[in-house]
Amino acid sequence: MKFYSAIFLIFSNLLAQGGTVSGRVTDSTNNSPLIGANVILEGTSLGAATDGEGRYKIEGLDAGEYVITVSYIGFRNFKENISLESGQRIIKDLVLQPEAIEMETYVVTASRRRERVEDAPAAISVISKTEIRRESNTNLGDYLKGTKGIDFTQSGIDSYNMTARGFNSSFSSRLLTLTDGRMANVPSLRLTAYNVIPVSFEDVEQIEVVLGPSSALYGPNAHSGVLNIVTSSPLRSTGTSVNIQGGMLNQTDTDLLKKLTFRTAHKFGNLGIKLSGVALSGQDWTHFNDDEFEGHDPAFIGRPILKHDRLDKGGNLAPESDNNPIFSREMLDYVEGSDESWIGYYWGDYISESGGEDGSPTITQEMIDEAASDQFNRFTLPNGRVLWYVTSDKLGKIYADGIDNDGDGAIDEQIDIGIDDEEEAWVDGIDNDGDGLIDERDELGSAWLDRFESFTDLDNLQAMTTNYSTPDSTWSVVDQYHKFGFGDYIYDSNGNIVFDTNNNGIYDDNWGSNGVDDDNDWGPFKDDLGNAYQISREDFTDLNGNDLYDSDVGESYADILGTLVLLDFGLDGIPANDANEDGDYDDEGDIAPDYGEGNGVWDGETYVDLNGNSEWDVFENNDLNGDGEPSVGENGVDEFDERDFSLNYGGLSNVYTDANDDGVDDYPEFNVRNYRYDLRVDWEPNSDFSFNLSHGFAWAKNINITGIARYLADGWIYRYYQSRMRWKNLFLQSYLNSSYSGDPARPTRNLATGSIIYDRSKKFSFQLQHLNEWRGGDIRFVWGLDYFLTMPDTRGTILSDKDLLDRRDNNGNGESGSPYVFDDKSDDTWYDDGERYTRWSTEDNSQFSTPIDDADQDAVYGAIADGIDNDGDSDDFDDLNQNGIPDFLDSNNNGSFDTGETLEPGVKWLGGQYFYVYADGMDNDGDGQTDENIDEGIDEVSEDNRYTVNELGAYYQFNWKINNKWELIQATRLDAHDRLTDLVEFNNQGYGMGYSPFDWKFNFDKKEGLQVSPKIGLVHRPKENQNFRLTWARAFNTPTNQALFLDIFVTRVSVFKVYARGADGGYVFPRDSVGNPYWYKPTEGIYAPVDTSNSIYFYPSTDPKIEGFYGMEVKDLPEIKPEIVNSWEFGYKGRLNNRLFGTLDVYTSHYSSFVSPVTFITPIVIEKSVLETDYDGDGIINTIEDVSDNNIIDQEDYDESFDHWRGGLKGVTAMDTIPGYTPPVVVGYINYGEVDMWGFDASLTALLNLEWSIDANYSYLGMNEFLNPITNAMDPINAPRHKMGFKLQYNSRKLPITGSLNARYVDGFKWSSGIYFGDIKPYTLFDVHLGYEFTKNLKANFTITNLLNHRHTQIIGGPSLGRVMLLRLQTTF
Repeated sequence: MKFYSAIFLIFSNLLAQGGTVSGRVTDSTNNSPLIGANVILEGTSLGAATDGEGRYKIEGLDAGEYVITVSYIGFRNFKENISLESGQRIIKDLVLQPEAIEMETYVVTASRRRERVEDAPAAISVISKTEIRRESNTNLGDYLKGTKGIDFTQSGIDSYNMTARGFNSSFSSRLLTLTDGRMANVPSLRLTAYNVIPVSFEDVEQIEVVLGPSSALYGPNAHSGVLNIVTSSPLRSTGTSVNIQGGMLNQTDTDLLKKLTFRTAHKFGNLGIKLSGVALSGQDWTHFNDDEFEGHDPAFIGRPILKHDRLDKGGNLAPESDNNPIFSREMLDYVEGSDESWIGYYWGDYISESGGEDGSPTITQEMIDEAASDQFNRFTLPNGRVLWYVTSDKLGKIYADGIDNDGDGAIDEQIDIGIDDEEEAWVDGIDNDGDGLIDERDELGSAWLDRFESFTDLDNLQAMTTNYSTPDSTWSVVDQYHKFGFGDYIYDSNGNIVFDTNNNGIYDDNWGSNGVDDDNDWGPFKDDLGNAYQISREDFTDLNGNDLYDSDVGESYADILGTLVLLDFGLDGIPANDANEDGDYDDEGDIAPDYGEGNGVWDGETYVDLNGNSEWDVFENNDLNGDGEPSVGENGVDEFDERDFSLNYGGLSNVYTDANDDGVDDYPEFNVRNYRYDLRVDWEPNSDFSFNLSHGFAWAKNINITGIARYLADGWIYRYYQSRMRWKNLFLQSYLNSSYSGDPARPTRNLATGSIIYDRSKKFSFQLQHLNEWRGGDIRFVWGLDYFLTMPDTRGTILSDKDLLDRRDNNGNGESGSPYVFDDKSDDTWYDDGERYTRWSTEDNSQFSTPIDDADQDAVYGAIADGIDNDGDSDDFDDLNQNGIPDFLDSNNNGSFDTGETLEPGVKWLGGQYFYVYADGMDNDGDGQTDENIDEGIDEVSEDNRYTVNELGAYYQFNWKINNKWELIQATRLDAHDRLTDLVEFNNQGYGMGYSPFDWKFNFDKKEGLQVSPKIGLVHRPKENQNFRLTWARAFNTPTNQALFLDIFVTRVSVFKVYARGADGGYVFPRDSVGNPYWYKPTEGIYAPVDTSNSIYFYPSTDPKIEGFYGMEVKDLPEIKPEIVNSWEFGYKGRLNNRLFGTLDVYTSHYSSFVSPVTFITPIVIEKSVLETDYDGDGIINTIEDVSDNNIIDQEDYDESFDHWRGGLKGVTAMDTIPGYTPPVVVGYINYGEVDMWGFDASLTALLNLEWSIDANYSYLGMNEFLNPITNAMDPINAPRHKMGFKLQYNSRKLPITGSLNARYVDGFKWSSGIYFGDIKPYTLFDVHLGYEFTKNLKANFTITNLLNHRHTQIIGGPSLGRVMLLRLQTTF
């Protein structure tokens, strides 16, 4: 019995113990034990941690089904289902795969094929969708700003730029940016505008960044790396998500930042469709640049509205004989914008009292009758123009109809003479310069503008008389301070112009009003001219000791009371004696005057003329209070020349919002709008074949910084269409990008000058790639072809592609007899309506003379389209009188055209007895043609000079996996750019040519200019998740469209416009027979060879640190070449241990043939004396020969000369010598510079535990000196030497919260991009990101960027950035 009881007890105990699971947890890569791994059974509280040998044991388990899970830092979580019977013991060894942080991420950018990050033979970073979705940012760039090697510069909430490893700029093209393999750039300029890439952060699968030259695979533009934005496939990521964001910028008077993002994707069998979109609205950071203040300051542009008000308040007074009405008080309520100051001035009635434009219409009795019922006898023309005082005495008078009736280009000339002339823009009725006079001569036009940046010695000023006139009076005033200089100026933070007139380096100081002698010219004595002195009288030489100044008088006897007294000024007691009275003292017996000076002539006593009045002065007392110190009221205290000038606007605004008077406001505004969508369809019937179509659209309104100015993109539209196909290892892709610069009524415009942008450019690409693999993938060979076709269309507003629409002949076959020279009144190089023709292609260059028609061939280069049949070969008129010539029906048979007689249809009367067929848009002769043979050869299709750019590239990459540890990589790419080589004749740039590749012609004997980009690399993988590589690569960057074809107004230098022009064809100067270039004399309107005997060349600088450069010759400059870089790179990436993953990339690069920022190409011609003057009076003079050899003899004179070049300006060197054309100053691009650059990028990721992790990176950039040969100054590379990033990240395992603290440090550096120069100060920024998951379908993110509100500037010309707070709510379906 006891035995059975014992057996029962043992069996019961065994049953009570239950089942057991035990085993080892090891690393799959080396079978090493993992110590402290957590092994648990899901849904229970049962589990264990591994011991020192990686062993675990879980006991007391009931029978049933379990899920065993294992977690360990640095390894993937492991799950497996197990089944346990009652009391069963299971031994379960568990093998974990390392989670090397990024190792299992796949990329496509490094080798243009799918591969693991670990295997990618390049320095590559990946920003995953998980990282993107955990933060709430305003733009995609915010997710990249902490990436190693990336230079991120932000200029607004939706405006930013990126490049890699230096050479950033306002619009950089050295970092190739792709979206799903498509170049995401603006076609006309080949720049990347990230804010118009039609992609939302919700649709991004990952962002891949490859650092270093990548031309071997991607060709041009991959100079410093590749950035590829990869979006999610609708076949693999379905559902709908909606994000709503709201936020605030830390600035006053700002609006709520609002952003809506959505994505919806659905799968129907093997077909997937997705649509994503973004809508953003907010107010950007408020910031104005000085050129924007100046471009809208009435101090520099006047008030153009004053020359459109029909009132004559200045300029040339309307002649009394024109019988214009005078503005009356009764008119105030009927004329918008008028006030009582208008009363008494001439008013434009649009009617000529006598004369007027030939061919113009005249006042009729019907018009008089209709106007009779109006208080002011007004009559409205069909075009909306209102004539005033149309009374019976105006019958038969010519009136202004807004049409050029006499064919001379000018409109309505000799009507309302003197009213609204150009000078009236400056007649504002205000004493602007504070001299007590209003609208005097030096307050108007160029005389006023000459006073800025001018320093004047008051002693050199000359009084000037100004005459004023009104309809009832005439008077004059004398301006004692005519054209005194205002000195240098800047704009303060409130946009007010302030001056440094006293040249003390301080703007708008209190000198001249502080009761102090600030310029140290006080003295206790004064003259009657306002000067103060330390001495009581002017010093003199007292020859006769009488303590008085004696002037030059003759020696003689004086009769004093009958006694002759010798006036012996020589004090020798001997009078002069002219013995023979012949008037001289050189004869025998003569005694020459000898007064002690030894020169035989009485010179008089000399004195120092301190005040220049040619009189010896005894000064008056200036120390009025006798304290021996300067005091208020004494000369030298608070005097005029101590003060900084203060400009008086008289209560009017200091901002005129339309800089160029084109009717469009172009003053900066900061409302940002952005609307984007992206549509994609994927079809994947099987694993071997896939096909997708995508289309994107973006509409943007925001401010963009260029190297020329800031532009407001107002409704800029960007579209793309893309198709991709993969069949096994063959890949095909094509896409089309296009730009639309906005509604012409509100175009994209320059915020400094108001000039507008027209852009309808396109870029097409076709790409083919094929992959071959052998020996189980150990040998891979990728090859491909890329073709890019860029079709810019900017109509002369960006590039020089205006010939088709400029209303002029550009190829020398213009209509004979046409006008070909005009008065470019608007100074924009275009012919604009209303500008007068000044020369015709006729025998005597007059309008109605006999056309010059060489052998009946139209050959007038530059002929202007005037809508008139100038050569008489058009028959598009209805010959009513059957006489075979265009004329009229002579109803009174007097042989002359009289008012009321009928013109033949299609015939225009140009005054006198001149009749021409003209373009009226009608078929007047019934032959089915309209306006035939009028303006032949002008704006014909053969003149289309929109620059088609072709680029064809072929590449391969060979990967040989020698063994499990070593891999060899070699890649080469050949690129033919049609501007650099004739290897391929694409035959699509001429008139009527198509785009078929079957028309291409290959010339393999013309290899010059072919770009070759090789790359070779060796990869070593000593063990799993360890990668070492060594690569050498050569890359290039082809000249951009702007560097080749740019043609855009930038600014002014004195009276000349400055245009930025591309280097297509080089910069070549017309010259005379002996090689002297021509220059343009603006005062005479003629061209002449430069005479270097009295003239020199001056190149103003675009760099404010440098005044300019003098030269003695002008050189032709070649077309620019590609930039080249040769680079070595050593890299490492891998797991350092189970919790650490690191990368290190060390590189060195040699760059050559840089394309410069814009620099002056055409010099200004100035007087040689500007340089060759001894300003400091030391007897040393600089010469142009010495300065040209960089040998400055007298530095003080040299520095002083820059204050005088404007006064010595003569003209501008001409690159074009078109008659009647004012050539601009040209700035452009050249190749220059060699630079060696080196650095390293390092990153480290640490898993602290299952919830906390740290990411850190550091980049260092070093370089040798980088000399710009044009400026002889060091050029910056626009990048910091030191950059650091840090991220502390938290992911709770128990709570639905996430968080991260991001930090970024950017070292200070110098910035240079176009006209923008300066220093970027170092900055450190902290960002906080918090996330909370309410449910699986509802999440919230809260972000504060720039937590400490550190105001800083990231790009010169951009705003000061501060704190931004954003809240995002996301819901998914």
